[in-house]
Amino acid sequence: MNPHAEDNSDFGEPIFCTHFDLMEALQRENAARTARENQHIPEDDDHELEPAPAALPPSKPDPITTPSAPPLTGRAKKNVQKRERERTKRKEATVAALQDPTPPVPSPRALDKAAACTPLATSYRAANFRATKPRWNGLATPLEHPLLKHAHDVEILKQHMDYFDWPGDKTHVVLDRQGYVIGALVAPPVQGAEWESVAARAAAVRAARAKMTFPAGAEHHRRAAGEGFPTAATGFAFGTGRGHVGNIKASSFTNAAALDEMLGDKDVERIATNAFPAFQALAYHIFSDYHEAKQLLLQKYPHLRKTFPRSPFAALTANLGPVSVSPPHTDGNNKADGFCLINALGSFDADKGGHLVLWDYDLVVRFPAGRSALIPSAVVTHSNTPIQAGEDRFSLIQYSAGSLFRWIDNGYQSDLSWFAGASADDVARREEARRARCAVALRKFSRWKDIKVKNYAGRPRLDVWQHGDLAEFSDYTDESEGEQERPCKRLKRGQRTAP
Repeated sequence: MNPHAEDNSDFGEPIFCTHFDLMEALQRENAARTARENQHIPEDDDHELEPAPAALPPSKPDPITTPSAPPLTGRAKKNVQKRERERTKRKEATVAALQDPTPPVPSPRALDKAAACTPLATSYRAANFRATKPRWNGLATPLEHPLLKHAHDVEILKQHMDYFDWPGDKTHVVLDRQGYVIGALVAPPVQGAEWESVAARAAAVRAARAKMTFPAGAEHHRRAAGEGFPTAATGFAFGTGRGHVGNIKASSFTNAAALDEMLGDKDVERIATNAFPAFQALAYHIFSDYHEAKQLLLQKYPHLRKTFPRSPFAALTANLGPVSVSPPHTDGNNKADGFCLINALGSFDADKGGHLVLWDYDLVVRFPAGRSALIPSAVVTHSNTPIQAGEDRFSLIQYSAGSLFRWIDNGYQSDLSWFAGASADDVARREEARRARCAVALRKFSRWKDIKVKNYAGRPRLDVWQHGDLAEFSDYTDESEGEQERPCKRLKRGQRTAP
């Protein structure tokens, strides 16, 4: 297809992948991926899954605890009891909403914060995202970039790429040239010494790392550079080499217990979950896909393991350092039109190392500890720069495999099982559905012109007007597909500043 051709379909503008011009090469890659999955051949970065239990235990809601009332009397006691009842009711409503496949809407506070974000424009075009032909996953090969050989030298990257000196005190949305939100740098909910101590301590991560044992060579894998680092994962997945959706298997009971203890630490949980409202408000359609898929799978397979109670992601990987430095790579098994959440932890000088490099965007970002980033890791080549000697850096990566969504789309079965019982008409309808899915993929990403007026779902102007939302109808720009929003001023190369 010609990426410059106009699309007059009802689905909106499709994502065109420049690599799809080499149709024969992509067909070979897709066929090889499917063949590996059908033959249950694992890839290097696949996590082993636990076998499903013979009898699935009944699903139980998370217990809700209410703190005991202080020893007060009279009106003060009644007021405290009233507040506790209201708090309990809110908790019950939150639990019910999170267990319902219907995605919850962003809170007014989250929408306010999203509208107050500062845009960070790039010259990239989201229509050029590189994905496999079925659109569930990204490509495993990183972007060819002339500076890849200097990926470890942050000073050279600053000179030749756009550099954003992010202090980490404000949330920024990364925009493509048409105003699509293709990433976010999420600031913590509070500022000051308290949060900095939470981010720098990372005591639970260090303690978990000390308790774990790993086989020889576990530090060296395609996502590790330099001296390498081991990883530990939890949650559930499906993909190449797996016959069924299942829990990610820990390498040992000791490692599983240490990881659970780490994720139960209050400081770690605060850092890992504080960006969820921003994800919900800045990318509602993607958040909705993740939330719905996770809840559908949890309802059908109650034995599947959760990460954090409020997380829309199916899985989490902890990069356990102490020097977590990744070379340029893509996470091709993740959902193509989706985001992964990166949380940085540890004690390191963010001016000298630990920078987040987004190669497709030609962008280098200062990335301090305790901060979060949302990026489409399946389709964007990314890495981080080395830290200084004597420092440590850890990271938490939350994601959902694209194959989980394919499993649901197949009627809760693999491609091999689906094709075994499919008719010619079924195959034809499947191809039509694939084309439709590709056509709407770009519209999964929110537009900044909608976010800044709190139109998180991106509803058309007439629909919003009929529902009476938003005071100023004139806040909306023309919804014509031919109009492109003028991006805000880009950073100059080497510029070290933050709005």
